[in-house]
Amino acid sequence: MTHDDYMLIMGSNVYADPLYRLSYQPDRNSGDRTLLFTLENCDDGLILTTEILDENLELIAKIDRNEVIEINENFDVQGEIEKGNGLTLTRKEDSAVIFNARITEDQYVEVTGTFYVGGKKIHITDRTVEINDVPRKTVNGVDMHDTIFVGTCDITITDDGVKV
Repeated sequence: MTHDDYMLIMGSNVYADPLYRLSYQPDRNSGDRTLLFTLENCDDGLILTTEILDENLELIAKIDRNEVIEINENFDVQGEIEKGNGLTLTRKEDSAVIFNARITEDQYVEVTGTFYVGGKKIHITDRTVEINDVPRKTVNGVDMHDTIFVGTCDITITDDGVKV
């Protein structure tokens, strides 16, 4: 990593890698995963790719390499990841923030959002990872926080916690 690369802060842990792929795996015994988002440190800056679905699994927004490809008319996207409050997806009706990716004052990339996958609600912040409103504090089966993981580009959320 170079000094220009951003480290991902999520669930009170830090991940250091030029590329981050965050997925959800509903069944530990199956290799099937659903990609939640990809963040890539590139020469041009931080690149985000994601699809955000609502609780009915209807598409809210599709962002490909920082460009909004598709967005539900009831939602709005504003900003850029590396500027100010970052890239923010809000519901027009009540201005509720559904997803936000931004650079913190400490130069970490922070992703906050709610993802719906296979009947599960996954909520991610810099301090927590929750599935159906239940905190998942373990990483690889161990209760960890304030830990730095290097070289872990594939991060998987399971019903038991985070797997790197």
